Amino acid sequence: MLSGMESTERPITPSEAQAAIADAESARTQLVGSLRLPSAFHSSIGAAIAIQIATGAVGIANQQLWGMALMAVGVLVFVVVAAVQLSRFRRLNGTWVSGLASQVVLGTVGLASLTYMAAFGSATWAAFTSARWLVPIAAVAGGFAYAWAGRRWWRRYQAAPAEYGRGERAIVVVAAVVVTVALLVPLVALR
Repeated sequence: MLSGMESTERPITPSEAQAAIADAESARTQLVGSLRLPSAFHSSIGAAIAIQIATGAVGIANQQLWGMALMAVGVLVFVVVAAVQLSRFRRLNGTWVSGLASQVVLGTVGLASLTYMAAFGSATWAAFTSARWLVPIAAVAGGFAYAWAGRRWWRRYQAAPAEYGRGERAIVVVAAVVVTVALLVPLVALR
């Protein structure tokens, strides 16, 4: 019975294996070079983040029904824009890119996370104080920085897909959520 499982094919040589790997690397490089982002990809994600930051900050500062509804609208705007842009990317290229959704759209790439937290924290602080006029400034700055971080990741991915093509681990996403909630709870409690 075991003899029937033996292969009669000759084993692959090291040089053939190296040639196959080189062919695969070349195919990946060609594929990555041909990928295109939909029009206004980064700017729409940045605008949606700016809206989400502003509505979230105002909603947290005004914990009434209208404030909570405003916060939900901001999240909904972001979710819709993200879904539409990811769908457009799939339609345009016929493929997914590991890391695009998590690192660019959800902002788990380090620079996007840091700028988002700074902008959201600043906007929330401003919404609690008499400096409410800073809320839209912080939101727009945060959206711009978020879009810039996504664009930076995309360029790096196209230059080195093996290094930048991995999606974030779930633990990184969970840690970002925990840190954000830990920073927001004291603000709400102090209200």
